[in-house]
Amino acid sequence: MDHTHQPMTGRRAEIHDGDVLTPRPEVVAGPAERTSIRRPAQLPSRFDVPVSALVPLFRARLERIYRCRVAFDLDLNTRATIRVLGGYYKTRRLVRVYVHDRKTGRRPMEELFDTFLHEVAHHLEYTEPASFSARACGRVPGRMHSRLFWKILGELKYRWATLQKQTDPARRP
Repeated sequence: MDHTHQPMTGRRAEIHDGDVLTPRPEVVAGPAERTSIRRPAQLPSRFDVPVSALVPLFRARLERIYRCRVAFDLDLNTRATIRVLGGYYKTRRLVRVYVHDRKTGRRPMEELFDTFLHEVAHHLEYTEPASFSARACGRVPGRMHSRLFWKILGELKYRWATLQKQTDPARRP
């Protein structure tokens, strides 16, 4: 008698897999004994910090890398935009960051913080240029960003990156 094992077509083999805890995909028989794998449900997206918590978070992060001498208001606006990420309103000393993109939804927190630093750099350019070895604001009419602006933004981002390397051992070389 021949005892060679041949799998039965169209049926799921019952094989004991001991202590293996990995789930097996569901096999569904279709027309003409065609099989397909049913994929697991989509994993939930990563946790998004509530918008109301971002204002104190961003202010605390800024405080760790730079202490502003002139106060400013911060508005994290939930109105969806297409291209505009934020804005600085000099006369009101208002930093505004738009939290939602019209096409992709909620912007990632890293992008929001980067936009926040960008707008704070505008605030610092106008309110305390001397803190960055400049006599006055470097803004040229018709241009959005001056050399002084880029110097300030570069310094803020450098300080933030340095702080991240100090506090996150996984990022150390």
